[in-house]
Amino acid sequence: MAGYTKLFSSILDSTIWQEDKETKLVWITMLAMKNGQQIVEASIPGLAKRAGVTVSECEQAITRLLSPDQYSRTQDHKGRRIEAVDGGWLILNGVKYREKLSSEERKEYKRAKQAEYRRRRKVLAHEAACDGARQAIAEGLAADSSQSANLTGG
Repeated sequence: MAGYTKLFSSILDSTIWQEDKETKLVWITMLAMKNGQQIVEASIPGLAKRAGVTVSECEQAITRLLSPDQYSRTQDHKGRRIEAVDGGWLILNGVKYREKLSSEERKEYKRAKQAEYRRRRKVLAHEAACDGARQAIAEGLAADSSQSANLTGG
């Protein structure tokens, strides 16, 4: 099943961004590969190929991602990013970011809906004002017409 992963800009301030380029490539590849249960199903050679790194570089990256990170902003799991599971790796904070994503998407959706509601109200208010002006003009023309008829004896 194909999916997608949003990449939060906060990754640039994360300690992962201080790692070597191969580790960053493996990490971002893993984020792109994870399934709905936050599991990356792959072997090291398969992951290395998808990330465009050597098997040795992939092994080193996996070791870093499995290791504690004392400077990680998220100290859940002592800053570890992955855990080995049968058939691959579990992204340890994947659910947290999925929920954050859902929350942010809900806020954006509500913001867009509120803006649309305000725009519609403004348009309706403008249309109501125009209708009122049209009615006033029509009534004024009818009154003028009636007065003209009275003046001409019609």
